[in-house]
Amino acid sequence: MKQISPLHWQTHEYEHREQTPDWFWAVGIITVALSVTAIILNNVLFAFVIILSGFVLSLYAARPPKEIDVIIDNRGIRTDKTFYPFHSLESFWIDEDEHKIIIKSARFIMPYIIVPLGDADLEKVHQYLSRHLQEVFHVESNLHKLMDRLGF
Repeated sequence: MKQISPLHWQTHEYEHREQTPDWFWAVGIITVALSVTAIILNNVLFAFVIILSGFVLSLYAARPPKEIDVIIDNRGIRTDKTFYPFHSLESFWIDEDEHKIIIKSARFIMPYIIVPLGDADLEKVHQYLSRHLQEVFHVESNLHKLMDRLGF
């Protein structure tokens, strides 16, 4: 296979949505209600896990996205510090409306990898990925869509 120069671009790891104080209040109220219910049902450990989860969720929502490097070369795709070799990937789809790549992985635990395109040239990315992967229509999982809707 002919050696071609790698594609490289920078983008945010996710689209940041500023959370309103009402959002944090809602998370807090739901967290307290669930933890009180767990305590009433004599499950203090689960109540602790719920409180910890609510706290971590709030911290994550307030965190701005960091700038990541995306590199596609002849071996695979690197997003920041994570490398996905082509032999562990099955297919790809470029969602032009959302400006991202949806990649189907052969792994059972993480079946889809979403890579933001940022300012990358869609045509060059398509040509590069077509050399290594099959192009198949993919949609995001319902869980990922729900997380987007909730502001993550």
